[in-house]
Amino acid sequence: MKEEKGARLLYSCLNMRRQLNKLISDGNLSQGEYFVLRNLWISSNDLSNEDKKGYVKAADLSDKLELSRPAITRILNNLEHRGLITRNIDKKDRRSINIELTQAGIEAIENANKRILSIAERIVASLGDFEADKLIELIDKLTEIYKEILEENEVGKDE
Repeated sequence: MKEEKGARLLYSCLNMRRQLNKLISDGNLSQGEYFVLRNLWISSNDLSNEDKKGYVKAADLSDKLELSRPAITRILNNLEHRGLITRNIDKKDRRSINIELTQAGIEAIENANKRILSIAERIVASLGDFEADKLIELIDKLTEIYKEILEENEVGKDE
């Protein structure tokens, strides 16, 4: 019986992710493109960062998004081709590439953020406050369980 519930939970999580990916990518951005642009946008709007540079390095994006360097390169190539970012060689370290949002990139990420927030608000309205709060609580709890499992797997790799 527990295996059946585990399988149902897994199917529900995968199905939810698939539907969310469709909603995100229904705009003009894939999920990977959205997350790259979002990280660039956040870094350029981070008021707590005193030495705000206005750009991000590809290696930093790769690490932060936990995507391989080739995957980040493919996403960046597509975004640059579409005029959403620029890539420039770092004057201080010529081996590094600085990535910046263009005005079109800023507009694309702001439109995507509005769309995603609108979807989230619609979900909250459909569920109602009590169920929305409970869902948030359960998703947070599920996230913590994922983290615990990942930590256990990391410990097992070291042995």
